[in-house]
Amino acid sequence: MKNRKKILAACLLFTMTFISVSGCSCSNKENTDNVTSNSTAGESEVFGNYSPVLGEITYLDSDEKIIDNKKVFDNYEQPATHQGKLQYEDYNTYDYDEDNHPMEKYLVVYTPYGYDNNKEYDIMYLTHGHTGGATTWLGSPTDPYEMKNVLDHLMEDGKVRPMIVVSMTYYDDNKDEETSDYDSQILNSFGKELRNDIIPMVESKYSTYAKSLDLEGFKASRDHRIMGGFSMGGVTTCLQICESMDYFRYYMPVSGTLYWSTAGRSSSSNPGKRMEEAIKAQGYTKDDFYIYMSTGTVDFAKSTMDRQFDSIKACTDMFTVGKPGEAGVNCSYGVGTGEGHNSHGRETATFNALPAISSLIGKSEVNNI
Repeated sequence: MKNRKKILAACLLFTMTFISVSGCSCSNKENTDNVTSNSTAGESEVFGNYSPVLGEITYLDSDEKIIDNKKVFDNYEQPATHQGKLQYEDYNTYDYDEDNHPMEKYLVVYTPYGYDNNKEYDIMYLTHGHTGGATTWLGSPTDPYEMKNVLDHLMEDGKVRPMIVVSMTYYDDNKDEETSDYDSQILNSFGKELRNDIIPMVESKYSTYAKSLDLEGFKASRDHRIMGGFSMGGVTTCLQICESMDYFRYYMPVSGTLYWSTAGRSSSSNPGKRMEEAIKAQGYTKDDFYIYMSTGTVDFAKSTMDRQFDSIKACTDMFTVGKPGEAGVNCSYGVGTGEGHNSHGRETATFNALPAISSLIGKSEVNNI
């Protein structure tokens, strides 16, 4: 796959001036070498065999169709035997929420153990919450977080297909910005940066299912692309449901909803209806996406997540809620007992949602053969 992109990647990179770490004024990240492969001598195949886990999913509340998000296995928070790698990547973009001036930013890319440029990989893009940054989800190459260990174990144990994961920030110049609206204005513009600059850069350097670096190539490979985020990153994810269906089939919003106002984090607006109308406007149907929403029982975002799920359930022409893999289901809602609005809540959400999404990707792939 990587080889088939060389000409297009060269054209793209000709117009992008990637900044060196030592000369970057917008970050203090450490210098690392570019990753082209995680493979070592003699490793011709990715470890393990992928196996679906949909049968392991149970309800916390069967009447409301709320899924019981299980606790992360204790050993998953420790380093795995087969470890993926983290890598910084720099890219050029623009200040889309203000005056469109050019900016230089960075993000963090996770490649799975045994990564091979000649193979195609699913890819997930993640955004942080208010005051977070590009390292919030995964950490850095020299200081990886527990989430990175969780990803390693999920893939090592065959619960998730080997995939690339990108942790990015919506803040200008990779610096937290003082905003009076919990970043709402920035989030409303971030989709442009994601579609115009981040996805083309990442998928020119890493091997995904995109056979070309244009809208046609990204649309054709949307079945292998996931958008996720926590808190205001969950808001970002919901916004992409409304505007980036061409790029993503799967969505993982964690403790963040489409309408999350600065006054009490609530809204009388109807997020389910807005999503339904936006999906239709983009030319897609109820068969073209899947959403796994998550929160925790002690997460202060739970009430707004409950309201969003209720509004989705009411839009029966577009949404069918339930367990992933059940006939027609395109939206699931998982709640972790005792989980709050923190890093462990993110881990629990990912531990439950990602295997479900990965199983659906695998099932879709088999059905399309």
